[in-house]
Amino acid sequence: MHDHPSSDAAPGPEAHELARFYLDTLEDVMDPKEYADLRTLVSTLLEGMAEPVGPDDPPSERQLDIDLTPAVIDEWLTVMGILGSGRMDQTIVEVGDGSRTVVDGELASDPAALAAFCAQVRERNRIREQEREFLDGLEADLS
Repeated sequence: MHDHPSSDAAPGPEAHELARFYLDTLEDVMDPKEYADLRTLVSTLLEGMAEPVGPDDPPSERQLDIDLTPAVIDEWLTVMGILGSGRMDQTIVEVGDGSRTVVDGELASDPAALAAFCAQVRERNRIREQEREFLDGLEADLS
């Protein structure tokens, strides 16, 4: 079984240090505006994770004035992979439905496991899209 980034687990201190190191190395090679946008995304995520969330404390909504260029998205995926797994061997892969995700190096080097993983992601994306369409329809009916 492979360790894949989990969106429901809080990153540990080691993952934070690795992500900070990775971000520091990007500062010298990324376009300054893209780097600033990436830092905004990361800091917003970490601040949101620190907020209390419960029935009486919904997470705050923030409007971000950023440009999600392909470089920002790719680096965002990589940083999220580092934070989620605590590992720096991230690879961005095309899922096959127009979406991309990040996987660890072990999974990326196993074609059969990677194909199965991508199939699972495509199925989750398909279900999410159906749910989104259903909810949009309900919202339209209620307005």
